[in-house]
Amino acid sequence: MRTAEEIARLEEARQVQGFASIAPESIRVAGGIACFAGPGSWCNVVVGIGLEGPVTAEDFDRIEAFYEGRGVPIRMELSPYVDAGLLAMLAARRFVLTRFENLLARDLTVDEDSLAGAALPEGIVVRKVAPGEEDRFVEVSSSGFRPEGEPLSEADRQVSLAMVKEPRSIGVIAWAGDEAVGAGGAEVRGEVAALFGTSVLPAWRRRGIQQALIRARLAEARARGATVATIGSMPGEPTERNVQRVGFRVVCTRVHLERA
Repeated sequence: MRTAEEIARLEEARQVQGFASIAPESIRVAGGIACFAGPGSWCNVVVGIGLEGPVTAEDFDRIEAFYEGRGVPIRMELSPYVDAGLLAMLAARRFVLTRFENLLARDLTVDEDSLAGAALPEGIVVRKVAPGEEDRFVEVSSSGFRPEGEPLSEADRQVSLAMVKEPRSIGVIAWAGDEAVGAGGAEVRGEVAALFGTSVLPAWRRRGIQQALIRARLAEARARGATVATIGSMPGEPTERNVQRVGFRVVCTRVHLERA
């Protein structure tokens, strides 16, 4: 297994490349990327900065101008391995900490039994997204990240569709007959596979469906040549507990910051 720092740096590089492939607007800055997809979008974020050396005042000026010109707050996700000088600059520019996120990982080169398909309730089938099912996938996979009954914004719908249609992506859906009851995504870039966007509809939870979605993506990622899998989770949330059951461990804690 790689070291925690090696995994964190691989994941940051994957994020930068991944966002570059789906964000409608972006700029490369300070070794990372600043992205924009529309007001309120989850894609409005800065990732990957500060890992290749100091971040300059000019770098920050570019980030500020990019977001101020679009009328949205500056949101930033930082690895614990960033250049130490970045912390003082963040304080000076009035960024505030909004939350922590654990990065978990597991080796995909060993323990094949842990990726075997788990028993599912009768009538449930888990399979990859087929052409024409992308809208259904986006609707279900995003359902757990917004209040029940609240529609997905058009900006987030479009960037999520771009993500699932990206050739490096893996999308899986759990079906109960003709009803999509759960879905989750992943992306494979080089030897890293990142899991994200997993939701199971409320009426179908606690039946092993999320575990099946996790295992299906890990098996596909290994088949595509990935050697390590990653996932982000708020500390103590169900996602963290679910992936720990299939061998994931916390490798570092990232911080999320924002400035209005």
